[in-house]
Amino acid sequence: MLGPEAVQRVAVLGGGGLMGHGIALACAQKGCEVTVVSRRRETLDHGLALIKDGPFGLAKAVKRGKLTAAEAEGCLGRVRGTTDYAEGVERADVVFESIPEEVGPKQECFRRVEPLAPPHAVFASNTSSILIAELAAALARPERLVGTHWFYPANVMPLVEVARSELVSDEVLEFAVAFLGRLGKKPVVVRDSPGFFMTRFINTYVAEAIRLVELGVAGVRDVDEMVKAGLGWPMGIFELLDDTASFDSWYHAQRYLWETCGERYAIPPVARKVFEAGYRGRSDLKPGSRGGWYEFFKEPRAAKAAAP
Repeated sequence: MLGPEAVQRVAVLGGGGLMGHGIALACAQKGCEVTVVSRRRETLDHGLALIKDGPFGLAKAVKRGKLTAAEAEGCLGRVRGTTDYAEGVERADVVFESIPEEVGPKQECFRRVEPLAPPHAVFASNTSSILIAELAAALARPERLVGTHWFYPANVMPLVEVARSELVSDEVLEFAVAFLGRLGKKPVVVRDSPGFFMTRFINTYVAEAIRLVELGVAGVRDVDEMVKAGLGWPMGIFELLDDTASFDSWYHAQRYLWETCGERYAIPPVARKVFEAGYRGRSDLKPGSRGGWYEFFKEPRAAKAAAP
């Protein structure tokens, strides 16, 4: 296995999505050649567009003075896209998986790409809730899969939860921690468990906010205004679900927690209603979505938080 400083090529499966494109960008900004892989051309093109012109993309980084125009151009030159999984992973040193939060498709993805990647390749899943051991069981060499749970926007947020299953080798775990450090991230190793730490923690307060809206204690906008004004958060809970198009991920993760950890993680009925009606987040970030919680409840958007 290569050392973390020797990694040159990275593949991101599901790289056309909100999390995947950020992981790709984080790697490209630190000098890696990155292949963004997505089954559908329209999803791939959407992800590549977000890398260039998205809310946390290269153009915005230049505008904010975080990168020079030359640095952004160089970074963009290190990113390419493909819908061919074999082409995407055939030379990869590290393969990140960031497809939707469902066990079966993730397992099938790993079964498909493992024989196509080089023997030295390390595999990492961006799952936010699924047991890494459950995913690793799909691999011929399960010791090469580690959990790396990134946070949106992945190229900006420093934390990455590194989930250690009983199947991963010490060598792969140490490599993952060191490579994430090379990318400028803050890796924290946690034991493999449904939802790890952050998802179980975050999903709990999101679920309670949803229940309180369902009970009529407060409206969607009211909740967001109180969270920002009372707790100093830059975004409200429903803004987070809508404006990062993360309701999909929250829903699938919460369903997995419900199935594995019991009724304390039950999905509130109104959340099922919103999800099944097709309101999965802002449509410009989530193609095909009808909007988010604000649109479903026909509430005006909350005011942006003032700088302290």
